Formats: sequence, structure tokens, C-alpha cells
Amino acid sequence: MIRRLRFDLPRRLSLSSCVAVLALGACGPDDVGTDDAGETTNASDSDDGADEASTDGAEDASTTDDGSFIQEDGPGEESSSTPGNLGDPCADDSQCAEDLVCNAIPMIGGICSECSSDADCEGGNCTFNGMWFECGDGSLGQMCESDESCSDGLYCAEILDTGGLFALTLCSECAEDSHCPDGQLCAPEFDLMSISGSRNCIDPGTLAQDAVCDADGAGDEQCEGFCTTASLMGILDIGVCGECESDADCVDMQTCAGAMAGFDGFSGSSCG
Repeated sequence: MIRRLRFDLPRRLSLSSCVAVLALGACGPDDVGTDDAGETTNASDSDDGADEASTDGAEDASTTDDGSFIQEDGPGEESSSTPGNLGDPCADDSQCAEDLVCNAIPMIGGICSECSSDADCEGGNCTFNGMWFECGDGSLGQMCESDESCSDGLYCAEILDTGGLFALTLCSECAEDSHCPDGQLCAPEFDLMSISGSRNCIDPGTLAQDAVCDADGAGDEQCEGFCTTASLMGILDIGVCGECESDADCVDMQTCAGAMAGFDGFSGSSCG
């Protein structure tokens, strides 16, 4: 089984699982053929030659023990797979070199890594370095499972509200507004491509266009404009700072285009 860090995304919602399901659906058995009159063709109507050819074909076609027609090794070859090194893709620990584990990134898949949780790192934390998971020093922006995993003065804070799909927690300057000086707000900063970011104390109304914000919290107070939501793959709703909430917020008969989110970044709502 894949060991998961703080990205405990249910398999049924992972991108790799969705792709697998779609592939199975696309490659499933063909429908039983029918003739032009709509009658099902009867195998017994075939002549002996066809039966013999069919039998020979069945004997020639080889399958795996689990019934799959996909064979990893060529005829007469034994499996020669080599355990993966750091950063190599994997499905479970057995596919990684000794002393490495298979750790999963939501919607991406497993990666051979040094650790799968903070417990694997003595006095430290298990964090993603952009290529694999390694033991860190609990500095700002690194992944964490508790405040104890972060450096002194930092908090292990939830960066995005994923609705319980998985926990995205990073060492941050604050975890809530009460951790900030009076009048300041605890706002998220997040880079989806590098899976990095933190929460930081900011003055109200200072988050610029396209910045991530707390849509279900003080988002409108954090942004220069409005905090509206953008859907990521129809799975996550992410708050993004923008110009408008509706056409009424635009001038000169302009219309409000909603916020957008993709793996290459975020785009806030805009008038145009």
C-alpha cells in the first residue's frame, strides 16, 4: 500500500484512479455483434475450420494469472524490474530501493522518497522538495503534521480548505488571525505547482489580484478587491482575489468574468 503523508486523498478521488477507471471503461469488452437483421450471431453456425482457427488463436493468446491480457515481460523473459531511486514513480514500497518508501501526492501519484510522515524524521518533519519527500528542518513553508514539527515561533497551519479531501498543512507565521498583531489578518500564500506556501500576517486589503484568499473566511477583507472562488478540476473550490463579484461591480457596461484555477496558477475575477 502507498504510504501517505499529510496528503491523505481518498483513492476514489485521485487523478490516477480516475484515469485508471476511464481506461478500463474504454478498453472493456466489445458488445456482442449482431447481423443486419438484428439477430445475434450464433457461434455454432461457424464451420469446423473457423472453430479450429478460433481454438488455435485461443491457445496462442496468453494471459496473465489475474486474467489480464497485458504482460509486463516478453515471451520467455523473467521480470527484471529495478527498484526505484529517489523521485522515481511507484505504486507501493516494493517498487522503491531499500530504505525508501512510496509516498503519494494527491492527483499525481506515488514517488519514491525518504519519508512518509514526520515520524520517519527524528526531531524534524517530512516535506516535499519539488521532486520527492525528504526530512526537513521545519522552516517556513515546509510541510508539517503538528506545531512541534515546525521551527520555534512557527505554526503548522492549514493553507487551503479542501473540504476534508486531504490536509494541506505548512509551517507558517500564523494559523489564525489571533496569532497576528492587532488589526492584521492571517492570509494564505500558495503555489500549486511546487506544492509550497505558508500563512502570513498581512494588513487588511493588501492581497493583490490573483492572490489566494480565504473564501469562507475574511477573504474580502484580505483582498484589494473581492475574494471569489475558482474550481480546480471540479474537486476543489479555491478563493482568489479579483476585481468583481458580479457585473454590478464593473463600469461602462463591462461584464464580470469569474475566477479560474489551474495547475499553472490562479486568475482572479475581472471586468471586461
